[in-house]
Amino acid sequence: MAEASTSYRVLPVRLVAPSGGPPLTRYLYIRPHSSPEDGLPKDRAVFVAGIPQQLQGTALVDLFTRFGEIERAALHGSRVSAVLLYAAAAGRDKLMRATGKRRAVELQLPEPPEPHGLKAWVEEHRALKPGNAELQASGAAAALRAALDEWMAEWEAEDAARRAAALKANEEEGWTVVQRHKGRKKNASASGVTVAGVAGAAAAAQLAEKAKKDHTHADFYRFQQREKRRNELLDLRERFEADKKRLADLRSARKWKPY
Repeated sequence: MAEASTSYRVLPVRLVAPSGGPPLTRYLYIRPHSSPEDGLPKDRAVFVAGIPQQLQGTALVDLFTRFGEIERAALHGSRVSAVLLYAAAAGRDKLMRATGKRRAVELQLPEPPEPHGLKAWVEEHRALKPGNAELQASGAAAALRAALDEWMAEWEAEDAARRAAALKANEEEGWTVVQRHKGRKKNASASGVTVAGVAGAAAAAQLAEKAKKDHTHADFYRFQQREKRRNELLDLRERFEADKKRLADLRSARKWKPY
């Protein structure tokens, strides 16, 4: 019978995958278990640490059953350690002797009932984010489309109501609202207010402003000023001569001619 010890012994386990992939070697750390709290027999209980994911289930019991009948197995909440109770002390002794040989124990893993590893993560992701085909098959796409159409209709109705309220408020305050409409031109708003005068007044103001700017810079250069004064003098002379001729004609027409 092996003596109780607190030091761990190593049991190599060669795991053979059911799909025919390369085997994996994992190492289990084993020591005799003795704790006054659980009341297990000291000569039949063992503590196992470093349990891989592939052995977290019936595979763990199948592995240690090779050394003797297992009466009870308790997996820790962390799922990386467990306490095994053999039906007889001979089973535990055989296990401890096997750990001293350091020979790998081969175990054929069963086919998992559900996807695991990377495949399980991929299927979980697909379940959380279904594609278009899954949505069409489940009818969720039609329900989603109907919900979106209803939401858009409500939003458009609310937006139209807000625009109408803003337009009415502006017209009540005395503002003339000018809107651009496609198709035939209109000169009145929805409430009948004529807006043609607004555009005409704006155009007239722009033209006056432009004329003012052009007049301000008309005689900017000196030669333009000299030319303007010369033209004014010539115009005055021409009008003076015309006035002299007109006065002479009036005088000749007023002379008294008895015969």
